[in-house]
Amino acid sequence: MNRRDFLKGCAGFAAVAAVRGFGLTNLIFDSQLPKSAHAARPLAPNDPPPNNRDLLVLVFVRGGLDGLNLVVPFNTSDKDRRQYYDVLRPNMHIPAPNSTATRKAIDLDGRFGLHPDAARDASSGDVPNPHASDTGGLYALYRRGDLAIVNAAGSPDVTGSHFDTELYVDMGGKNNLASGGWLSRYLDAIGEPNDALAVAPQWNPAPSLISPTGRSSINVPDPRDFGPHWRTRTWMPDATRQALVQAQRSLLEPMFQRGSAFIESVGQSAFQAYDALASVFATTYTPAANYVNASSHVPDYGNFARSLQAVAQIAKASLSNPLRVAAIDVGGGYDTHDNQGTVDWNGNNRFPRLITNLANNLKAFCDDMNTDLQWRGRYVIIVLSEFGRVLYQNDSAGTDHGSGNVMLVIGSGGQYGTPNINAGIYGEWPGLSHFGYNDGLKITTDYRRVIADVLTARMGVSQSQINNTIFPGFNFSGGLGIAVQR
Repeated sequence: MNRRDFLKGCAGFAAVAAVRGFGLTNLIFDSQLPKSAHAARPLAPNDPPPNNRDLLVLVFVRGGLDGLNLVVPFNTSDKDRRQYYDVLRPNMHIPAPNSTATRKAIDLDGRFGLHPDAARDASSGDVPNPHASDTGGLYALYRRGDLAIVNAAGSPDVTGSHFDTELYVDMGGKNNLASGGWLSRYLDAIGEPNDALAVAPQWNPAPSLISPTGRSSINVPDPRDFGPHWRTRTWMPDATRQALVQAQRSLLEPMFQRGSAFIESVGQSAFQAYDALASVFATTYTPAANYVNASSHVPDYGNFARSLQAVAQIAKASLSNPLRVAAIDVGGGYDTHDNQGTVDWNGNNRFPRLITNLANNLKAFCDDMNTDLQWRGRYVIIVLSEFGRVLYQNDSAGTDHGSGNVMLVIGSGGQYGTPNINAGIYGEWPGLSHFGYNDGLKITTDYRRVIADVLTARMGVSQSQINNTIFPGFNFSGGLGIAVQR
């Protein structure tokens, strides 16, 4: 960088900080970085996504999902069920499918069952607190060939800390902290331009999209309020907001039209991305499925539902700069140290609401996307959490930080005869008599192997790109067979 570029960068820093409000999340000053490629032509109906790769949607359940009560080991062994699961969770276990309980797990394969609120189906006639989104949830996805469940998955860098373990998962390993997030490295590895559209439909930037190479991502906390962060519907009328946005733009845009240095190209790309998404969100979008965002059913004020709906709206808009990846954080209280709950909607319905939020909205997103022929068999969702919960309940009717957990991989083509994943239950089950870190489930599958399975089969990523760029230090030699090879 020469002195002139440095001074220009300093002079424009305030302007860049303001553009950050328009959604630019990563910025470096380096005029030597490669310039962004030109955007492709708009996608037509039935066209494949960019570069014939599936859209990748990462769903991070932050807080530590209790996977043992989501995917219930009801018949893995007599010892597991009678000496461990039921005994260690005397008031918190999920009744087995063959029990006499009114609400109980839904059998998947004779060994594992789903929490009943992961399989809410209005047609069954026994759904407490019913909602229009009760169309089978994860169970329906499993039955139609679009859900793979990986048991005992997790990070080899698991610690007792949310903050450490989440960071290590986002960065793809604790030794990769200086290399940005693994999602940004994935986009680097496959040669996507720096302005390739990557969104995080939430307030905070997704750590997995942090980039040291100049790659940007866009936050979309709420499509109804898309724009500078100070712009909200509740503070001022539409006309006032529009006038303020235009006034800000009239000051900022000329600053990024003075030349061709990197800072100018970044500012121009930011405005182009903002304009494209603003145009999308200015159009009324009617989802083709029922999401659930009512506080009576979900604990996160509907944020997860709105995030998934925003991704569907962007993807189906056929932008000239199409959506490549989306990273969504799911919150609402999955860190269940106390009063976790089980299956009861009339008393402590904390866990039922958490599971309903996850399962019903994932099913709604798939149904919403699948109405567009272009997207059937062309997107993959990976669902993970930083760690699971311990095997036993604590004295506060909750569960503490554990180790191994379930991962979900959701495809999009099974019901149409062109599946992009192989549905089923994967992973070596360690049994409940073998405690892992911090008395949690023992980890038998590295979470990176599951991700690498999807990337190599559906995204055109090579084994060397996995080991050298996306997950440096991970010796990936083959997946579990979840994703269908192109």
